[in-house]
Amino acid sequence: MRPSARSLSCLTMVLVAVATVCLAVSTVAQELSFRNAPASAAQMKNPYEGHAGAAAAGKKLYGQNCAQCHGNNLQGMGPAPTLINPATQKAKAGELFWFITNGDLNKGMPSWAGLPKPQRWQIVTFLESKFNEGIRLQ
Repeated sequence: MRPSARSLSCLTMVLVAVATVCLAVSTVAQELSFRNAPASAAQMKNPYEGHAGAAAAGKKLYGQNCAQCHGNNLQGMGPAPTLINPATQKAKAGELFWFITNGDLNKGMPSWAGLPKPQRWQIVTFLESKFNEGIRLQ
């Protein structure tokens, strides 16, 4: 028994609707991640969260490795963007860690995978401490 033209038309409309919904969900999911970090990155927890000593160490590391591009006060310098922006402030610790680790050379951000893992987490801790202090866009 062959399907009728009408049933094929209905099936096509359903498949198009399902594909549209899947595409919309995929687009929203991509927009929700920071710098295209994978979902697994968002699940990573900062082992130093809330530790003042780690934030202080992260501040020193930030000064040595990040400030020349992102500025001493996270304001950005030259082509490097400010870190005082809603996307960065809303990013999960694991997403920040992922981006510091992997970078994005197409956007001028080098990979800092050469820094030991604890030091990268200390930089994340420093950034989060600054965000928690209430630094906001002016």
